[in-house]
Amino acid sequence: MPFIHPSTENYFGMPGYVYGWGLLITALSAFSCIMYKRYLLIHSGQPDPRLADIGKRLVDVFIYGILQKRQPRYPAAGIIHILIFWGFIVLGLRSIDLVSQGLNLPFLQPIMKSGFGTFYSTLKDIFELVVLCACLCAVYRRWITKPKRYEGSHQGEAFFVLGLISFLMVTDMLYEGSALRLFGPDHLSAGWFPAARLGALVVAPFGIQSLQKIYPASYWLHVVAFFLFLNFLPLGKHFHIITALPNVFLRKREKGVLKPARWGVDDLDELERCGVGIYEDFTWKHLLDFFTCTECGRCTDNCPANISGRPLSPKLITINLRDYGYQKYPVFLFTKLKEQSVKSNDAADSLELVGDVVTTDEIWSCTTCGACEEECPVFIEYIDKIVDMRRHLIETSQNPQAFNKVLMNVETTGNPFGKPPEKRAEWIQDLDDIPVKILDEGDAVDVLFYVDSYGAFDPQAQAVATAIAKGLHLAGIDFGILGELEKDSGHQVRRMGEEGLFQFLVEENMETLSSIRFNRIITTDPHCFNTLKKDYPADFKVYHYAEFFATLAADGRLRPSKTVESGNLYTFHDPCYLGRHNEIYDAPRQLLRSIPGLRLVEMKRSKDRSFCCGGGDVTLWHEIEQEEVRMAELRIQMAREIGADVIVTACPFCFTHFDDAIKTADLENEMKVIDLMGLFLSAL
Repeated sequence: MPFIHPSTENYFGMPGYVYGWGLLITALSAFSCIMYKRYLLIHSGQPDPRLADIGKRLVDVFIYGILQKRQPRYPAAGIIHILIFWGFIVLGLRSIDLVSQGLNLPFLQPIMKSGFGTFYSTLKDIFELVVLCACLCAVYRRWITKPKRYEGSHQGEAFFVLGLISFLMVTDMLYEGSALRLFGPDHLSAGWFPAARLGALVVAPFGIQSLQKIYPASYWLHVVAFFLFLNFLPLGKHFHIITALPNVFLRKREKGVLKPARWGVDDLDELERCGVGIYEDFTWKHLLDFFTCTECGRCTDNCPANISGRPLSPKLITINLRDYGYQKYPVFLFTKLKEQSVKSNDAADSLELVGDVVTTDEIWSCTTCGACEEECPVFIEYIDKIVDMRRHLIETSQNPQAFNKVLMNVETTGNPFGKPPEKRAEWIQDLDDIPVKILDEGDAVDVLFYVDSYGAFDPQAQAVATAIAKGLHLAGIDFGILGELEKDSGHQVRRMGEEGLFQFLVEENMETLSSIRFNRIITTDPHCFNTLKKDYPADFKVYHYAEFFATLAADGRLRPSKTVESGNLYTFHDPCYLGRHNEIYDAPRQLLRSIPGLRLVEMKRSKDRSFCCGGGDVTLWHEIEQEEVRMAELRIQMAREIGADVIVTACPFCFTHFDDAIKTADLENEMKVIDLMGLFLSAL
């Protein structure tokens, strides 16, 4: 029988394309209204400059958005997602073609009947089957295997969307399959059409009259489902299908950097509120983050705070904040949040963002280690949001009481211990006859050793500082320290949320640093290294000691010659602010491999997937009561699982936490922790 397209058939006295136009106008009008409401939500946020380095951002979109580089970090789920994503890319042209045919504007048909059309139609058929299988696998994972990281996600919506995608695949297969039965293969270009032929096999038992109904019904059901899918996307978690690529394009490109209290505002006194106290205090980009969450749970699955039992799930923070925003700026009159049915914006306004939507325990549980951000396939930012909410808590005096004394000490003495500044250089007395310059205004030196507060006053960190000074002396480096002129770098202060005090420290330290001459700065710990390098308003050449001494070892200026204890197996723990935040992974391992006889093994969670020790930021002064097991204890167990006898780290805070965990677990005869600099120095 001759080929007849469903859009040209009459339905209730009118041709199908009239209904097609009505459907298009209705669907696009609804979509425009929904998107406008979502725009109003984003527009309510604060400024956030995100358009620098456009060329590099486009490369990011290709690598992380199109090629989906981060997805295979979870192989099974990653492959499923990549197949569905690429299915959307390939099948997009097919959807446009089907919709245009329904409007009686088949402008793509000349292309589809060309050689390219033959190739594309075969590729399209293959991907329809691939996407259908991927959807079934995704349903199996969510329904049967149920990975823990999916807990708290909108599972019903996920099943609905997977079903809708599968429905789109099936209806197209039935549409082309019934066409094959009705009109024969001549209406298709030459090629291999596995999906269409499978569809034809399914409808084979039906007679001509049934096929004449299946053929148009499957087409119109496909088109209706397509527009339903389009309008459903901005209403829930699957908005990420629209926003993921823009979010990757607009991502923060430099790790370890904190946003200011407010972009474009230098004087904190000009701010009505410091940090995030209401929803509109988030930046527009952070609101876009909420739209973009895929609810995959990778962030929570890698969050050491969550794993140790603290009340923190990065995924649930994002979900709750997104749902709260949808409630404040509803598309429809009736919205729902946390099982509360509400009918107006007043109900949303009655909730405290910090306290009700996000609890203070969640906010203080974060160690800012960056594991969540490293794992997120769509580059959602968590640390800036957490610190912004901490700024609000500090400003409104809702911080833990233990912080008050620490912050007061820093403000009055320049260190969290409350020790007099003139005692800041007393640790050099342990260096015996090794000379250490204590710099004054106008002095010049090649290397400035920025000791920071813990290196100056904490006994365990002092040992690291002493080893660094000895290593610099052995290498013949012209170096000096600031002594009482030095104040705390402010890393912990800023990440606690005390932005005003941090700015004060920066001003004081910058005045000191401007009064002397130096070429390079090296630091005792990764936190000081990160803040001097990325939070200070100057382009200093800052090095963590691991970087600096790895170069000296490679140049032959320092040659380890002594062998380590035979029989010991060593493993290196990547500190968060050395590894993930600054991507320094090779330098400490180069130092270790330069030591004769040292056997190095890697823990399963290493390098960019390293597991935080639990220290270095607010945990230094605030214990989380809900914590089931200390992070350092979990990390010790990871080292024991690979047979390691010695954990080596390059951060004095990690050292302290591991040392305490070993003692608490009564493992002193089986395990020990060594600082990298001390170990390297002992081999010289």
